[in-house]
Amino acid sequence: MHPHIEPLAWDTKFLGMAVGRLHGSAIGAATLRAAIHEARGAGWVLLYWSVAATDAVSQAAAQDSQLPIADHRVTYTLAVPPAGADSLPAQVAPTTVLSAPLLALAFQSGHFSRFRTDHRFAPEVFERLYTHWIRQSVRGELAREVLVFRASPTAPEVGLLTLRPEADAVTIGLLAVDERARKQGIGGALLQVAQQRVRAWGFQRLTAVTQRNNLAACQFYENAGFQPSQEEYLYHLWL
Repeated sequence: MHPHIEPLAWDTKFLGMAVGRLHGSAIGAATLRAAIHEARGAGWVLLYWSVAATDAVSQAAAQDSQLPIADHRVTYTLAVPPAGADSLPAQVAPTTVLSAPLLALAFQSGHFSRFRTDHRFAPEVFERLYTHWIRQSVRGELAREVLVFRASPTAPEVGLLTLRPEADAVTIGLLAVDERARKQGIGGALLQVAQQRVRAWGFQRLTAVTQRNNLAACQFYENAGFQPSQEEYLYHLWL
């Protein structure tokens, strides 16, 4: 497919630079170099380019142009059983309040984010982005529900999971357990309630996207019965 660029208005406004998404598969080295040259001449500053793990031609072209991988992304999918546990963890509840502990959890959820690991971004970009994400989630704009785990009703949040229905599945957006409270079953409790929501909302699948080098997240999903359904490499083309 011949490459073409999709303008990304929100990213352009948020980052204060011309941002687009490069589309195309099986892009050869010469074609990629020409596309980069053309994009640079057109005034683009940053292009995102997602390449399927099965697209060896595009991966070779990226290597030829010495493009670093910004994100090795894995999509996990869980077939949610039609019936679940009769009782749900009492410590898990929805919230519409953005507290300081909840914001801290949002930052922890993005520890492996490409907006944090790509040092071409200004240091404050990551925190501004995740602050926006969790704020709009509790407002119902970027999530249908924000679930939190508290040891008691008055205790601070130590677990976070956001849910957003898509076309044929419910997607986990942000997921985090406070680093001081891990290995205590909190993630599993959040996931149990998430599955109940999937059933209640009339869906059958729960999906999540994470980074392949986030080994703890990958292991968590796989231990919970999720299966990898898609892998892709995401490149940042700084022009």
